[in-house]
Amino acid sequence: MKLAIHFTTAAVFFSPIVHAKSSPSQIPLLPTQKPWSRWMADSIISRGDALKVEPSTVTSTVFKHGMFQLALERLLQHVPNEQAKAQYFDYLQRSVEAELHPDGRLKYYDTEHTHIIDDLLLGHGLLYLHETIGDERYLQAAKQLRQSLDTQPRTPEGMYWYRADTSRPDLEYPNTPNQAFVEQIYMLAPYLVRHTNLEDIGNATAAYDDVLLQFELFQTHCEHQDSHLWAQGYDDTKKKSWADPVTGATPEIWGRANGWMAMALVDTLEFLPVSHRSDLWIRLHTLYVDLAKAAAKAIDPSTGAWWQVMSWPGRKGNFIESSASGMFVYSLYKGLRLGYFEDVEDQTSIHRSATKGFQGLVDQFVVYEPEGTLGFNGTVQVRGLGGKTDDIFQFYIDGV
Repeated sequence: MKLAIHFTTAAVFFSPIVHAKSSPSQIPLLPTQKPWSRWMADSIISRGDALKVEPSTVTSTVFKHGMFQLALERLLQHVPNEQAKAQYFDYLQRSVEAELHPDGRLKYYDTEHTHIIDDLLLGHGLLYLHETIGDERYLQAAKQLRQSLDTQPRTPEGMYWYRADTSRPDLEYPNTPNQAFVEQIYMLAPYLVRHTNLEDIGNATAAYDDVLLQFELFQTHCEHQDSHLWAQGYDDTKKKSWADPVTGATPEIWGRANGWMAMALVDTLEFLPVSHRSDLWIRLHTLYVDLAKAAAKAIDPSTGAWWQVMSWPGRKGNFIESSASGMFVYSLYKGLRLGYFEDVEDQTSIHRSATKGFQGLVDQFVVYEPEGTLGFNGTVQVRGLGGKTDDIFQFYIDGV
């Protein structure tokens, strides 16, 4: 299994709604089978994933470690067995330590020149460990990530660039000048709110206003008003080969980009403190409900999964894809659990799609290994828009 397969889809398996009783008949149900969440976590741990970063794969690996650490943190909240909790906590801490120098500085991170919003996802594990055991090194590293935003370039409207290397501004890639990608909002918004709540509450108004600005600028440029689904990228110059010359956005709807956005909205809503659940919360809640309803409607009825290119269901070359499907299931179930759907009909339809989607994940993508561990197939490769991309539909389906 590729590292990406486990970490971009782990969230759904670590969600408290996932239990062994959902197992289909084609996957053996062991007498001592654990909930899916623990079974998947134990499988990943047995392979030693998320403990090492190869220098050549830093930019495509570090944020996946952060996602796995966040998933373990959430799992720890729902494991009654003290021995298992100790095991998961130890592994989470080892994974975080793999990213740090002994003095608390982040490895692989040049804060002076390199600005990669993906790396903010490491901050959750750092904040959790600082809260739990009080080691100041973790807080120092978390602040290092937060401070990187202060010098992150923005578009004239205020959207953060996805990536910038100020030591080599002449490079077209990895720089993404005046370009923003929907996936960055998941790395940015929940962490910025969480860090602000814990360590920078004096600047809460400015931080929360910035979070709202990012969501609303993405809505302005990337949300399709007819479907409430979102394009992946936006180029403020409207000159990139993948950008619509009028809107600046990608013309097709990529599944995983919408999965990132759905998770960003539901996680940010959860982290916002009660004192700020006013206009800000209502506006984000509206975006979340619109997208959740659109996702529930877009599920493929025959497979219980979601299409790689959601704007072309059933088109030749298109396929159902596991990471977007996992993200949608996570986001729908979490919104139900937190009571974010007030309309009874919405609750019913969302629950129906989430349940069908979870069964689709297990039926279509979960692999039961002979040694008793789990694997997960069907995740497309990273679909970064940094280079030249003329045929966006072909670009998305080539990521198998």
